[in-house]
Amino acid sequence: MTAHSINTRVTPTRPRRWKAVGVNPYLYAALVLILFLGFVQMAQAAGMWSTSGKVTGTGEKIAATGTDPAEIKGWMTIGEILSAYNVPKDEFYAQFKLPADMPVSTAVKDIEKQVEGFSTDAVRTWLAARNP
Repeated sequence: MTAHSINTRVTPTRPRRWKAVGVNPYLYAALVLILFLGFVQMAQAAGMWSTSGKVTGTGEKIAATGTDPAEIKGWMTIGEILSAYNVPKDEFYAQFKLPADMPVSTAVKDIEKQVEGFSTDAVRTWLAARNP
């Protein structure tokens, strides 16, 4: 056998090509959305994700402790703030010129819409100056 008698030509092989699967783009988008929302729901059920800001990741309610005014959130009520910081209702209402008939169950963010000049930041600043 001579070197010329052996076929020395290299034949390239074709890589395998996957057959394209035709998926409706709307169905694909729906599946992606369902998977994403499913992961979110599972994380919330496992206590690893909280979106409200009112509870921790483990489901414990966030409450004002009375130690740091920066912890006050707009969703907190007047009553929660008064009890946490030991502030008399009359003093708080007078400081911020709140109507006497406003219930202590009113959220701070709702007062901002009703009383001009009232804000969560103003409450924080006042409490920080009042309780150094």
